Amino acid sequence: MAWRIHEHVLRGEIDNRTRGRVTGNVWLAGVAKPIVLDLEGDCHPDLAGCALTFENPAPIALATRPPALRQSGTAGDITAARKVRVFDIPVAEAYMMLKRGGKPPEHMANSLYLEWYSDLNGRIVIESSDYRLQISEPAWRFTAEELAERERQREEGSDAFATEIHADGTVREWDEFRGEQMLRESDALGEKYRRLLEKYADHPDAERIIAHEMGWERMDEEQDEDEAAEIARMNEICEAALAGDAEEPEPDPSREGIDWVRDQEEGLVHPLYHRASTACDALLAELKAAGHFPDSDDETLGEFTGQFMTLAVKLAGATGGLVHGTASDDGSLVIAWLKRTLEIHNGALAAADAMAGTAFLTPERLAHHRGELFAIREGILALIARLREA
Repeated sequence: MAWRIHEHVLRGEIDNRTRGRVTGNVWLAGVAKPIVLDLEGDCHPDLAGCALTFENPAPIALATRPPALRQSGTAGDITAARKVRVFDIPVAEAYMMLKRGGKPPEHMANSLYLEWYSDLNGRIVIESSDYRLQISEPAWRFTAEELAERERQREEGSDAFATEIHADGTVREWDEFRGEQMLRESDALGEKYRRLLEKYADHPDAERIIAHEMGWERMDEEQDEDEAAEIARMNEICEAALAGDAEEPEPDPSREGIDWVRDQEEGLVHPLYHRASTACDALLAELKAAGHFPDSDDETLGEFTGQFMTLAVKLAGATGGLVHGTASDDGSLVIAWLKRTLEIHNGALAAADAMAGTAFLTPERLAHHRGELFAIREGILALIARLREA
């Protein structure tokens, strides 16, 4: 999975005038400071030895957290000469023409393609045929022998970038930072999908347009038979789960009270989530009994209860795989998820502080609920520490 940020780019600059090193800055819409690049490797021959500046004429503000602002790692494919087909009319109109059996006007164009693999965020790609580009004169060029060697490495997949990717899957273990990167990629893709749904909600060919904009059509064209078979197998598993046919593995009896407990309905849940959900239920029941919930329009109360409920839900997602032992190989991802629950927790504590002096809870009851929040926080930190040691 790659983090594709092309639509959020305001402008940028890439410099490969020093052999073996690619540096630069990329400014994103909605982010105050630029992403600073310091990468090992060289650009493709068209940009090797050059400085490149680029500008996006129609940037979209980034609604999720950006990648790390300092990007070090390995340069991948970096070129301004990747050939792509570009419609001469808006995408929606082009698909309507295709649906009617017509052929929309198009032309071949050069596309900017910037790819790198960072130590913190994994693979990042910027790809667009719409940017405005300026390229300097080269400070150096590859020799014929170097070009032949690059071609050999490309055919064998043995360049430094490919080696790093292969090593990531077989040698280097994922850490919590890569887990966070995957979650951020998911956030960004979800936000893009939401915008496309809103934009094309009433369009008769919405599904195909959205698939094109998300890059799913190209994925379908490029995937081989093995990938298709694997996707079909995963679809069968998901369908069976939705139908209630999938059986969850029995939990390890020795991990009772550590990784799992039974809730009031005899279901299996993580102790941390159980405490958070029990505390949240008790809070809501107390407010309901006093006539303050759920009919109150008070923003302070709404923020407090909303943050508390969100915390419980997030903990359910973060700890669910630990209950049956299915997350034993993905501890780094669980850590990344738990670190996100700490952000929700901070919001819940801030909302609790804002409740002081209101008529909804006495000082004693507010102190009790704040105490529960602090206990949950200690549990999250202890679980993170245990997973890091595993």
